Amino acid sequence: MKDFILGLRIRIKLLAAFGSLLLLSVLLIIFSVSSIDRIIYFKGINEKADLLKLQLETMDLALREFIYEGYKSKSFLEQQQSPVLDSFMENYAQAKIVITQFETLPAGATDRNISQTLIAPLDSLQQNFQQLVALLKTRGFKDYGLEGTLRKAIHNVENSGVDFDKSTMLMLRRHEKDFFLRKDLKYLDEFNQRFDIFSTQLTTSGGTALLPHLQHYKTEFNNVVAIEKQIGLTEDQGLRGRIKNYFTVIRPHIEAIRTQVKERNEAQIDSTQWILWIIFSVQIVVGIAMALVYANLLTRSIKEIRSGMQKLAAGIFPDKLHVLSTEEIGQTKMAFNQFIDRLRAATTFAERLGSGDLGMRYEDQYANDVLARSLVSAQEKLNHAEEHQRKINWMNEGMARFNDVLKNEAEALETVGDRILKLMVDYLHTNQGALYILQGHDNDRHLERLSTYAYAKKKFTNDRVTPGTGLIGQCVLEGETIYLKDVPDDFIKITSGLGEATPRNIVLVPLQVRKRVMGVLELASFKMLLPHEVEFVERIAESIATLLLNKQTSSETRRLLEESRQRADVLSQKEELMRENAEELLATQEEMHRQREALEAEIRSLKQRLALAETLVES
Repeated sequence: MKDFILGLRIRIKLLAAFGSLLLLSVLLIIFSVSSIDRIIYFKGINEKADLLKLQLETMDLALREFIYEGYKSKSFLEQQQSPVLDSFMENYAQAKIVITQFETLPAGATDRNISQTLIAPLDSLQQNFQQLVALLKTRGFKDYGLEGTLRKAIHNVENSGVDFDKSTMLMLRRHEKDFFLRKDLKYLDEFNQRFDIFSTQLTTSGGTALLPHLQHYKTEFNNVVAIEKQIGLTEDQGLRGRIKNYFTVIRPHIEAIRTQVKERNEAQIDSTQWILWIIFSVQIVVGIAMALVYANLLTRSIKEIRSGMQKLAAGIFPDKLHVLSTEEIGQTKMAFNQFIDRLRAATTFAERLGSGDLGMRYEDQYANDVLARSLVSAQEKLNHAEEHQRKINWMNEGMARFNDVLKNEAEALETVGDRILKLMVDYLHTNQGALYILQGHDNDRHLERLSTYAYAKKKFTNDRVTPGTGLIGQCVLEGETIYLKDVPDDFIKITSGLGEATPRNIVLVPLQVRKRVMGVLELASFKMLLPHEVEFVERIAESIATLLLNKQTSSETRRLLEESRQRADVLSQKEELMRENAEELLATQEEMHRQREALEAEIRSLKQRLALAETLVES
């Protein structure tokens, strides 16, 4: 039996050794997946219960917000529209969907009776909420509904033209405000008592013309109080009390569902843990037994391979292994030796890359290896990165130079333009440059050439270009870079001490900041500009546009400040004139008041004399 086992190929030995472990692992995985699915299932139910609880609390919050502030919004009072109402109804509809989902769950997931007990109170809650909305709409706020009618009645009393005791009326208004503020019926009683006193005073003093208006005011106030009672003066009264009771009924049922699902989930987790521990323990015991049985069968060759791998892991290239057989172990040793050869080639290549030799070639016999392709790819990426970094450094250096020129905003634009063009021509190794700025307003907008440089020699001109005319004008209208790579012979000439020649490349870049074009930068060159050089010119153009915008903004700010100062002086003079007119008007009013008092005194005196005369005639 032993000889038979020793004569088996290593593949068969390993299959026999690990087959049993694999079988146990499959059983473990199947049971684990099944248990996890069950746990996830109960977790999903619990999440639905949590969602239902959240929706109920959101409905409660929407209800409170609507009662205290939502019904006062103009959109609700005029169009019966309110985000709070939409939130309540949306969460109500979603809650009904979740409850319906509880009813469709398999038996044992939840108590179906609990789901049934949620639907009726939830529908009643929604119906009472609709009644509450209707009552609050009827009640209204400020100029709407019953409160609006109440305010009109108050205005009718105050504007009746009848003399009455203002203090008594103020007490009525105070009781009215106290009721709206504290929702206490004692203020209604005090209002009615004060109203009776006020009515008696009016009857006695002959102010009966005011009584109909005053009675209307009382009626409207009592109507508002009546509808407030229906709504509920406190959270435990009226419709508010009924709605609160429905919330109180629904919440325990939701908690019961959550508790039930949680208990079932915890029981499932406990049973799963015990079974997994049992299967895992059996797997460990079988694995240890199989390891002890086959350990001595493979140790020698494995130790030799392990020794080589350990040296390789330690960073030391081991000697090639001796291959004495062609079975799996022998094939493994040959593969290991080939791996060492390939690794040596890769190491040599990597060392030369590290030393900066980015142009070397990989050994052809190993060029198709995965590692070789990765190293070659790394070589290409290093070359690309080096080139990219060179471009970045070039752009950063150029930006630093131009920033030194642009940061001095106190210099004249012409001086800054000259320095920019000279530096641009020299840094990009172009041959000619021009800087145009946009001038004028509305229909008189045009481009003026601010600066021109050719071979570092300035050529002064006063060219004016209208937006839309030529390439420069088109660049202003489109707000995008124009790059000409095939320039006609008669387009432009570059002049030097050696003669004239036509450039092969022309770049027109708009001076643009926040989509506002401030001018155009033009460069001409015999050589073709690379993409990163064009990008560099665009970035410099944006900085130039920012400088131009800052200067324009500063100029405009100074102009507006001067206009503001002048307007302030004018307003101050007008204010003084109005103050003098007001003083004159006040003096006139005081004089009229004195004349009216004298006239009233004379009228009273005449009435007394007339009454005396009538008495004498009668006697």
